[in-house]
Amino acid sequence: MREADFTDTRVYGVEGPARALLKTTEQHTGESLTGSRMFTSAPAAARMAEPYPDLLAAGSHLLAVGRI
Repeated sequence: MREADFTDTRVYGVEGPARALLKTTEQHTGESLTGSRMFTSAPAAARMAEPYPDLLAAGSHLLAVGRI
């Protein structure tokens, strides 16, 4: 983004580090976690990870936002 001259850039975790835990739990139990407490807490975990690049990188999908 810097090379494209974007300023005021921020990177957000779409899923966060909890995504792997959710996926693994669903595969192990064979049940969907949609609507569960674990599922609804995943966005909060993603927001908490945003200031920490190592945790942010643990998510599968990132969203970068910047200004030109």
